[in-house]
Amino acid sequence: MGRMYIFLGLMKAFLCVIIIQTVESISYTLTQGDTRSISCSSSEYIDITYGRYYCWYSGSTVTSKIRTNCNYNYYCTIQAQNSWLDTNPCSGTTKTLAWTYYCRSIWGSWGSWSSCPGDCTTHNLVRYRSCVKPIGGCGSAPADYIACKRLGCYSSSEISRSTPDNKVYYSLTTDCFVATGRTSVAFRGRANNDLHIALGSVDSVTSGTHYEFIIGGWANTKSEIRFQIDSGTCVSYSGSVFSQTYFDEFWISWIGNYIRFGTGSNPGSNVLMSCYHSTPYAVNFIWIRSGWGSTGEWRFPNDVACKHVTNSDVSITTDDTSCNGRSYYACNSGYKQVAGNTQRTCGFGGILSGYPLVCSVSTCKIDIVFIVEASAYTSSIHSALMTAIGDLAGSLQISTSNILAGVITYDDTVDLNIDLDDYYSASTLDSSITSIPISNAASTVNLAEALRVGFYDFFTLSKGNRFTAFRYFVVIAKTYSSQTGATVADQIRMNLRNQLFTVGISPSASLITDLKAIAGDDSRHFEVSSPDDLYTKFNNILQKIAVCPDITFEPMTVECELDIVFIVERYNLRYTKRFLAELMDNITISSTGIKVGMVLFDSGASTVFRLNSHTSSESVRDDIEKISETNHTDHLVDKGLIEARDNVFTSTGGDRTDASNYYVIIVGPFESYPEAVAKDIRSSGSNYIFSIHIGNQYQTEYQKAVDTCGDYTKYTNVDSYENLINIKNDILQKITSCESVNITIPDCPLDIVFIMEDTDELSATEFNDMKSFFVSLVSRMTIGDTAIKIGVVTYADGATTAFPLNQYSTANGVIMGITNINQGNNAYNRSSRYVDRALKYIQMEFFTTGNGDRSNAANYYILLTGGPSAGNKAAAFGSAIRSIASSNIFIVGVNISSSDDSEFLDTVDDDKYLKAVNFSVLQCINDVVVPNITQCPDSVTPASLVSPSCQLDIVFIMEKTETSSHENYVFLKSFFSNIALQLDVSSSTIRIGVVTYDTDAYTTIALDTYMTPTDISYQILKLPEGTGKRNMIDKALIHTKDNFFTAANGDRASAANYYVFAIDGVRSGASIQAEYIMKGWPSTVFAIDINSGYEKEYRRTAGDNSRYFYASSYANLSAIESDVIAAITKCPVPQPVTTTDGSLMFADVSAPCLNSLIYLYPEDLTEGKDGGQNMMYLMTDFVYTITSCSRITSWEFSHWKSGYIDFMVWRPSGSNYKLVAYNTIYVSGKNTTTYTVVEYERIAVLDGDLIGWRSKGDNLVTSGPCLGPCAEGYKVTPNNVQIGEEFDWKNSGTSINGTAYAIKACLEDNTAISFSTSTISAKIPDHLPVGSFVTLLEPDGADYAEVVNYTVLQHSSYSNSMEYFTVDETSGQITVAKRFLKAKVKSDYAFLVRAKDSCNTTATATVSIQTQNMPPEVLGMPNVISITEETEGDAKLYTTIVEDPSGDSVCCSLESTLPKTNNFVVFGNDTGIRVNYSIMASESPAFSYRQYNSYIVKLCCDDDEDKSTGVLIVNIKKPNKTTTYEPPGWFMLSIGISCVPIFLMALMACVVLIQTMFVPEELKKK
Repeated sequence: MGRMYIFLGLMKAFLCVIIIQTVESISYTLTQGDTRSISCSSSEYIDITYGRYYCWYSGSTVTSKIRTNCNYNYYCTIQAQNSWLDTNPCSGTTKTLAWTYYCRSIWGSWGSWSSCPGDCTTHNLVRYRSCVKPIGGCGSAPADYIACKRLGCYSSSEISRSTPDNKVYYSLTTDCFVATGRTSVAFRGRANNDLHIALGSVDSVTSGTHYEFIIGGWANTKSEIRFQIDSGTCVSYSGSVFSQTYFDEFWISWIGNYIRFGTGSNPGSNVLMSCYHSTPYAVNFIWIRSGWGSTGEWRFPNDVACKHVTNSDVSITTDDTSCNGRSYYACNSGYKQVAGNTQRTCGFGGILSGYPLVCSVSTCKIDIVFIVEASAYTSSIHSALMTAIGDLAGSLQISTSNILAGVITYDDTVDLNIDLDDYYSASTLDSSITSIPISNAASTVNLAEALRVGFYDFFTLSKGNRFTAFRYFVVIAKTYSSQTGATVADQIRMNLRNQLFTVGISPSASLITDLKAIAGDDSRHFEVSSPDDLYTKFNNILQKIAVCPDITFEPMTVECELDIVFIVERYNLRYTKRFLAELMDNITISSTGIKVGMVLFDSGASTVFRLNSHTSSESVRDDIEKISETNHTDHLVDKGLIEARDNVFTSTGGDRTDASNYYVIIVGPFESYPEAVAKDIRSSGSNYIFSIHIGNQYQTEYQKAVDTCGDYTKYTNVDSYENLINIKNDILQKITSCESVNITIPDCPLDIVFIMEDTDELSATEFNDMKSFFVSLVSRMTIGDTAIKIGVVTYADGATTAFPLNQYSTANGVIMGITNINQGNNAYNRSSRYVDRALKYIQMEFFTTGNGDRSNAANYYILLTGGPSAGNKAAAFGSAIRSIASSNIFIVGVNISSSDDSEFLDTVDDDKYLKAVNFSVLQCINDVVVPNITQCPDSVTPASLVSPSCQLDIVFIMEKTETSSHENYVFLKSFFSNIALQLDVSSSTIRIGVVTYDTDAYTTIALDTYMTPTDISYQILKLPEGTGKRNMIDKALIHTKDNFFTAANGDRASAANYYVFAIDGVRSGASIQAEYIMKGWPSTVFAIDINSGYEKEYRRTAGDNSRYFYASSYANLSAIESDVIAAITKCPVPQPVTTTDGSLMFADVSAPCLNSLIYLYPEDLTEGKDGGQNMMYLMTDFVYTITSCSRITSWEFSHWKSGYIDFMVWRPSGSNYKLVAYNTIYVSGKNTTTYTVVEYERIAVLDGDLIGWRSKGDNLVTSGPCLGPCAEGYKVTPNNVQIGEEFDWKNSGTSINGTAYAIKACLEDNTAISFSTSTISAKIPDHLPVGSFVTLLEPDGADYAEVVNYTVLQHSSYSNSMEYFTVDETSGQITVAKRFLKAKVKSDYAFLVRAKDSCNTTATATVSIQTQNMPPEVLGMPNVISITEETEGDAKLYTTIVEDPSGDSVCCSLESTLPKTNNFVVFGNDTGIRVNYSIMASESPAFSYRQYNSYIVKLCCDDDEDKSTGVLIVNIKKPNKTTTYEPPGWFMLSIGISCVPIFLMALMACVVLIQTMFVPEELKKK
């Protein structure tokens, strides 16, 4: 390779010399008139040096001219002509042109090489030749390239060394370049001769073993490989290897027994020398030298830079990984150094000093225990092992704010060598660990016990364990222990603060399994071959044992205050203390959250600490850990409970009144009797008992301690003391859950009465249990003026108030009141139990304003009974109470037989009857009772009140006789109360009063007494019942008319008087009084008939069937409630009433109109009669002419008698007038009336329309003499013109002169037309015939008699839709105009339609029409059926329904079968859009399972538009019977034939056998 470079260089130089030497002049001559072309190569130019144009006697020098024409070109045509040369030296004589020129190169010498690049790995250097052509450019300059490495360029990726001419070796370790870890080196070198490399086992040329490479020695003629420096040649190579001018590439390698040398950059290629060495040397260091007349330049790969090993949360602050460079590291923000070094130096071999920096969160604290095996199996490595562990611990950041560490060693026993608080510096801890001796060195090991010691004994606060630190167990083991530690490890890991890590030293498979199980995660398990190998794993181990896990411990917060006392037996305290200590890791002690106390018990009990003894969880744990571990034989739990109750759960012991009290018992499998004391403790709502029971004996005893009702969720059982830790999380969740009494705060005010039985059937204990039950209910409610109020009634055969609703305003007060109730009240006889009497008493006497009953609160009756009610009236009265809005009854039945349930179920709603087995377990249903009795009823006040558009004074006339008493009267009051509650009662709208009656009538509530729905409704409920014998409704009506409806009682002249009476019996005379009443219109009577048996009379009394209501019973009054409300809130409608003289009476109280067409005010013309008979009038004067597009809202006029009037609107039509519409009105008597036209009859009028009227008989509209210019008009006798007809008033009528008429029309704006939706959609079949109806346009706002015109516009996206539809111009009806294209499934059409009303208001909508033709639907297919082979002919196999969604007639047929067969036919004789078709067996089917066991039958259904196919799979069942196989006849024949040759062969074989064995030899010879 080197010789080739030299050769190429010499060739270039030689060529340059030749080129320079061969540049010669060229000369030519031409005779005048001739031409000659001259040329040079493309890299040369023409240089003319001489030119002469001459004849024999004279001439001219033309050098300059030829140069001008040809110089600096590489091609030129020279002409021997006077004109080309611009001269004629010998005129008339033939001349000769002579010239001389050179071809000169346009390029000069090569320039310098380009500078070295930053990276010389693959780059080339370049140089260029300069342009020397005097005139004109040269183009692209020639370039010469050479690899930059050949010129010695190098970068940071290479090491550059120079060696002097002194024959001295220099080590490359100063550049951190060593042979360790390598098997070859590629390098570059430049020298004239003698570059030497020595490979040494040690970093010395005078000691150790060496290989030496002599490269280009002996004046670059020879190279060698030697076994030692300066001698011991192994192999040599003759030839030059240096180019001497440039750097050359070489490589050396030492692989196995071979040492080699070669050229190039790839070791193993271009091998020049290969030396075999049977005992190869270790190669670790490299030395270089030069001499013998030459210096040396070297380039080695700079692969010696160290590589950073950066762990998580570490940043590099100074990055210098070059040889001997120092790098600095720092922990990220929020993290701190826990292990490793912050400064590391890069040494040879790419090795950084120290250990990688390990960081953890700044708040992290870790307490580590190294649990190290020190047995007979580790005795030989014990010292090295403890040294390595010491170094590992020494790399930790040991301090009180960071990491603390201790050591336990174990074999068959466990030694606590170093506690956590023994050392607070890494160096002293390192030294101490290193000096730990091996003690017993037993041949058995107990890893499980070592873990137990670490868990139960090592990590205590007194031994330096910090409360907030993580606890790390680092197990280092070599020997498998039959006492495996996996189970203990599982218990340790239950606390997330505890983490386990394992290191196995040359571990066996069994030990690996155990260690991985202990670690719990393979990433926390490490394996090393020896203590020295441990160093290689330092960084991995440190990243685990020095870093806090990504676990966040949120401070425990509870939403309540809890006072917890642990009541613990003095037995096996090692396990109990650890269990409690672990609990305290998760319990936060605070004055507003959890407080903890502790009691120990045996035969007695003592307080360890009270609730107020500690203010932190840490101090609680410390106190627990300090308890001495002594075992006692007595286990009296009740003593512990009493001690806790009397000495800890006290104000002096720190008990808080708002906190729930938790008694947590920890007891083993020992008999005790805690139930009685426990039940007493639990009787207070805020006391709870939790039982942690170890073992499987006496479980029932400790279950009953936590609950009497069978809820044992607070009882936890564990099989052994050691496994207590397994239930830690379960216990923690239980004892930190808020079990305080759930105080119910209803969303509404509730007035509740507790109804307590006080019969002599109840024992004193049962009565007290009942009081306790009600006390427990109160403790779960919010008592107050805006929430719940509670009173108590006791009952037997009567009832009395124990205390009213307004007696107590707090829960404690109510509890005290209940507690003070004594059994055996003298207010009633105690021998019987009457529920109905108690309910009646409460409704009438208890729920009163005086007792604190609130009108806005629901009334709840909570009744407790120990047996059936006497009198069989409970259900009836309960129903009556429940009919009252927002009143409800709840019954708690104790020990009620199922036969008595029905009565109480009828008394209440189904979910409001609750049962208890006996009084002692009443509190077991608290959680069911409280939600029921504190649930708000449906809204007491309706969402919206009924408010009429007029004023109404309403009187409820209520019967109070014997027949309407008791529950009936409650139903009646409830009925009217509920009605009142739904009406808009106020001083300006509806007023309500009450009249009660029996043999007489009484004004009970005046109209102006109560002015809100709630007030009047409430007061009606408080009306007392009566005991009258007769229901004299006629007297009640008279009383109401004469005495009730008076100004003094709040009656208003502007309000209609409505009489609403209820009656349940027969009484005549009512209709007569009602007739007198209703003569004074708008007084109106409404009758509520409660199964009176006198329907005819009360219908007459109401005067109209719409005002008569019938109820089959008082209980069914609610069925007519909505109808009654609708009727009595309608404003009075004037009705003609015939008087004794036969005239009609009418009154109208409407308001006058504001915007009117008027000539004179009607009230100015109230007397005149024009005498017209059966006449029709038209007013043509401008003052009666309508001047805007509007509509008539009312007519105002004066009339002199009763009768009918048609008020008319006329529209000019040429010389005639067209009747647009009219309003017919009945008027009564003589009056000035304003008639407000109902909304849907307000006539739409246009500018120029005129008004008129007509009457049958006399003209009813009054008139008078004209007071000024008289209105113009016509009158005519024919008055039967119909709407839409035209009439010639001018020629047929008589002009009106000198008379004014009292009439005007009132106007309002015309309603603007609009479409309710922007798109009007319709779906139709695609085969509708032309002319078929599609849809009707119905815009909103089209007024009475208004003409709306419709225009159709094209839709931009549906250009062809308009041709298929017709829209009627005035009716808006859309019909089919052209037959549709067939729709495959559906087709869409759309166009725009514009509607314009008479006022030119427009509205536009899109009409979207979809045509459909869905194919028939085969509803029962696809399907699968199975039949037998024996299926008979014509059997119906399957029936399906076929329906056409588009309404077309359908016909179906058999399409095909697969495989083809004649076994099936299709039958169906129905027609229409929904038909039945059956698939049947053919007349003679042949079904065979063996031939075809399945068929696919296709049914084709056609509606003449589309087709559908239904698929039925018919499977043939496999026959159940077995048949004997009979082979075909040829079968036996073939067997017989095949046996013949076999028989013959056997026969021959026998003959041969006999002959061989039995025939003598002599016979054979014969």
